[in-house]
Amino acid sequence: MANDTPGNNNHQARNHVLASQADLDPKDRPIVDLVEWCQQRGNIVALQSGLILTTEPTARDVQNCKALLVNKGYKPGKVMEATPQLITLMLANVADDDEAQQQVDVQEDEISSQQKRLRILVQEAVDADVSDIHIEVRPEVAKIRFRKFGEMYLHAEWFPRLGRELASVAFNKETDHATAHFNPLIPQDASMPLQVYGSDVRLRLASMPAHGGFDVVMRILGVGDDTKVVTLEDLGYTPEQVYIIKRAVHMPHGAVLLSGPTGSGKTTTLASCMQMVKSTRKVYTIEDPVEKVVPTVTQVPVNSDKDDRSFANFGRAALRMDPDYIVLGEMRDEDTANVMIRAAITGHLVFSTVHTNSAPGIITRLIDMGLSPTMLSDANVLVALIFQRLVATLCPHCNVPLKDAPAHKEHMERWHAVFGDNVEYIRARGGCKKCNNIGIGGRSVVAEVIWVDDTGREFIQKVDTLGWQKYLRNQGWQSYRDRTLETVIEGKVDPFDAETLVGEISIHSAEAGFDYTRIREDMENEMAREAKKPPQ
Repeated sequence: MANDTPGNNNHQARNHVLASQADLDPKDRPIVDLVEWCQQRGNIVALQSGLILTTEPTARDVQNCKALLVNKGYKPGKVMEATPQLITLMLANVADDDEAQQQVDVQEDEISSQQKRLRILVQEAVDADVSDIHIEVRPEVAKIRFRKFGEMYLHAEWFPRLGRELASVAFNKETDHATAHFNPLIPQDASMPLQVYGSDVRLRLASMPAHGGFDVVMRILGVGDDTKVVTLEDLGYTPEQVYIIKRAVHMPHGAVLLSGPTGSGKTTTLASCMQMVKSTRKVYTIEDPVEKVVPTVTQVPVNSDKDDRSFANFGRAALRMDPDYIVLGEMRDEDTANVMIRAAITGHLVFSTVHTNSAPGIITRLIDMGLSPTMLSDANVLVALIFQRLVATLCPHCNVPLKDAPAHKEHMERWHAVFGDNVEYIRARGGCKKCNNIGIGGRSVVAEVIWVDDTGREFIQKVDTLGWQKYLRNQGWQSYRDRTLETVIEGKVDPFDAETLVGEISIHSAEAGFDYTRIREDMENEMAREAKKPPQ
């Protein structure tokens, strides 16, 4: 019976007093409409979940709080006793007046006509799903050209004055941290967050002087909430390649290096890899600039103009922040490469990018940066090497059989020699309204992926990339050239578009050796065909 005394009930209630945010949903915050009322009392707070925290659950303020919640359209939840410290902390977790004001959309009357024109142009580009906006200002005209799926086309022509005004307002009023006025006589670059009709658009700006004027290129990095997961399969990686990359992502330490030319989609691939990381892991990405927003990681923007905000300096700083994964946006020098090595051998998994023309070529580039082959062949350093490029894929609505494409008729003998009976499956560009008559429906990754095994490390130590590639081929490995030719045979890519990546497609492959006799015969046959053609 003693347990039923009021004193014991109070003691039991006291055991359930909330004292930490760990006792609450971490996303639960105070209701903004009631914050001022709660702050005046100091002993109560109403949260967005409906939960009411108070130091005195039996006080009149609790009933008043419930009445206010109902009046403002909220459903009151449980009333729980909490410490004064926790209530003070929760009431402090609201935006102050300045921050709240910054979140309000910019009013139309606060935007100049040039800024409106900039937003209209960006919106047109977003609607057209283009990757880059080119503004080419010359004495007589300013041409606006869009790049879509790697192809350029004319969007509009303006008077030069409008082009100059738009470039000036973009650099001087809209960039993250403009430190100087736009100068068309020198190269400049900046990042630009822009709100366009309710959507947040991130762009990267670059300018270059030209004879009689200048060029400005605006690359569209992201639109609105672009945090949706894009898988490696969506990008174009084969199931075998995806398996290797997933295995690499879950390694406890080491380095995964990704290579490819500018604009080949490396950042998107890295973002896809980061989506595979468990939420219980801490990830720091060092980027210039932040392109793809990944909500589960800490993304750190680099300022290349500041020595203390370089990839290497921020990489070293990230090592002190208890990371599990570090993503170095780009390895540009020996200093950054050494940070990658240090992170890999001290128990972290590191991702980074370099510029090479093949996956084995990554080793040559790292050695050129000053890293020793002995260090690179250490079993604790390199995990996997990836190289990728983007190839234009055919519009699904208008592609045609290869034999029906006028541009390919004089090349059919060559295609038969290279592809044999597979020619009947190959498709070519057509043209329709849905693809702006360019015949392209998108772009896909063609890649080569290497898992660095013990035999591979022996080749790395000897810097024998040629021998390494022969060994890899014997193991069933595909080069990006192999993968590109596969996409052609699958009917996804026009052979001419494949040649923009791998060079001329012919029977004279590097593996078989260059047949000089066959080249002479081919040229003689071509001359004979030309001689038989009727005069124009």
